[in-house]
Amino acid sequence: MYITYYNWIYAKYKTSKIYETEAGPKHCRVYQVGGKVYLNHERSNQCLQMTKNTVWFCDDSNFLAYNRAKNGTIKKHQKIVKDNYTFIKSIAHCDDYIISGDEDGIIKRWKIKDENDFECLKIHNVDEPIKLIDATSQHIITSSENIIRIMKYDDKNGCTEEKKIFFGFDMKRPKYDPSQPYISVKSISFDPIGTKFAAGSYCPINYCQFLSSLLIYDIEKSYQVMDKKCEEYFRQLLWEDPHTILMCFDESIKKMDLRTSEFVRTWDSSKYVHSFCCSSDNMYTFMTGHFKCVLWDQRQSVAIQTYVENFDKITAIASLEFDSARMYAVTCIGLYELDFTGKDHFDHKEIKKIFGNFY
Repeated sequence: MYITYYNWIYAKYKTSKIYETEAGPKHCRVYQVGGKVYLNHERSNQCLQMTKNTVWFCDDSNFLAYNRAKNGTIKKHQKIVKDNYTFIKSIAHCDDYIISGDEDGIIKRWKIKDENDFECLKIHNVDEPIKLIDATSQHIITSSENIIRIMKYDDKNGCTEEKKIFFGFDMKRPKYDPSQPYISVKSISFDPIGTKFAAGSYCPINYCQFLSSLLIYDIEKSYQVMDKKCEEYFRQLLWEDPHTILMCFDESIKKMDLRTSEFVRTWDSSKYVHSFCCSSDNMYTFMTGHFKCVLWDQRQSVAIQTYVENFDKITAIASLEFDSARMYAVTCIGLYELDFTGKDHFDHKEIKKIFGNFY
């Protein structure tokens, strides 16, 4: 534990490129910041899921699962790949399976059948491209631009649509009206209990101003609990517990207490350029993805460390997940694993003198 902690703090890690995307940089969006050119794939920040035994990843039409060894690392030769025949934009982990949403509006349930194959079941069609998806054992929510659908789901009866929520969209107007603000949902997530969900959206006011909105909705009561506005470019939200949400903005991270509807902590991330995604251990540690990965401790006001040396330095982090020993990051170039368990750089004699038989 001490070695792993030391490695995180002092950026001692081994980088492995686990998967190389087929699309490559030609499908990336180009950013220019301070005279430098950067690339970012316009994929969902929910294209990566990590569990104790598996790392799940979607790369456009390919759906992949990597089995993890007992020590947590990916077994590189135990990769299961399935062609989805359409672009998967978002995935959600629920129980022992994955729920996916794609550009054709199809919701599918994926489960590992054996070491070489998936069991795939088509469970619903929303008839619109699905940008974001999340699921519990009883409900599925999807987002198609500014529309959120709430669906009841079980194995016996399948999906039944219960409600649609529209973000700032007058149904009497045409779907595209350049004279009206364009609102886009950027992140959706169920709370840890599964009775409420949160949705974050943004609306451009002009070239450099944005109005973001955080919606909390109680599914059991069919009641909108909150709709809070914020003048920043919203990226992603994370539930830490039933009363706390981390919100990742373009140049900051904010912590909200839902009991007061107020931000109780703010971290400035502007020095790392744009934020694209975030991930948390639901304790004190969280990470943000920029054109590098940044480690934060909620008990401190500034970042602890950055990890970038072995990445392609012009590509943005689209999605990331981590545990105590490893981090997985997605760029438009591929999927990377960062391993923080190495001992090669230590003075072993000195550590053994300090820790004795524990080392």
